[in-house]
Amino acid sequence: MDIDDIRNRAQGVAKGGVTAEELEFARAILLKRRGDVGSALYIVGLCGSVSDAALIESYLHGPERDVQGETALTALCRYLRLIDRYRSLIRELIMSPTDIGWSNSRMAAIHLAPIYLNGFRDDELGCQLVAIFCDPDDPEQLSARGALIELLALRSELRDPFGLHVENGDMDAGYIIKLARQRFGCGRKVQ
Repeated sequence: MDIDDIRNRAQGVAKGGVTAEELEFARAILLKRRGDVGSALYIVGLCGSVSDAALIESYLHGPERDVQGETALTALCRYLRLIDRYRSLIRELIMSPTDIGWSNSRMAAIHLAPIYLNGFRDDELGCQLVAIFCDPDDPEQLSARGALIELLALRSELRDPFGLHVENGDMDAGYIIKLARQRFGCGRKVQ
């Protein structure tokens, strides 16, 4: 079986669906921990079920976590829609000033922030995203920018929605920050 072809169909890039046999093939790759694990994580995440969570989660803790942790977390939260199960982990990763557990863990969590905050209120986390975006020395500044734009549904309102020209100064930063601070109540005194 061609794992790349299966992944393309799972992601909707190529026509056709994924068969039960192909899904089992991807699960076998994850169980054996050999082969194209990244593609298998996508396939099982997109086409599998909640019962696959433990198998995928093993890539957050195992020796492959630096390579596969980001994909595994995305598969669990975005594809299998298990954000509630991993909410405390996402929060811990975003609130941390550095990666915890695996490379790019903080970035992966920031990218999942719009899902985390969909129908769930966590103003402290929202303000943390603003703080990250406002810190030019934070390596996840652009990730926070993207998450805030998605959260606030601003893509059509910005001059540079994808941040392609921020090296010359982010002409949309002030607007994004203003709306995000309003949404999350950043800077409001707690009584």
